[in-house]
Amino acid sequence: MITRTWKVYGTEGHRQRESFFPSKHWDFSEGEDVRKINVYNADTTGTNEYAVVEITRNTAEECERELFGQLDDGIFEDSKHGKIEEVTEG
Repeated sequence: MITRTWKVYGTEGHRQRESFFPSKHWDFSEGEDVRKINVYNADTTGTNEYAVVEITRNTAEECERELFGQLDDGIFEDSKHGKIEEVTEG
């Protein structure tokens, strides 16, 4: 099980639309297939510049595929996004 986290910014010069909504948490896991998504918005982060997306899947590659799926057809489908920055510890 791997967790990866990204900051998803709005388009250049704009705040991230998603960040104005309440933070969200989903667990779509089934059996051995782990699929958890947490979105931390301004109610948690204190900023509308970006939303923080935390994805837990079985592999790092699944986390990345999940992120791009959420950008195109999920959480961010109605929100334009700009820079995407992975958050790493240390």
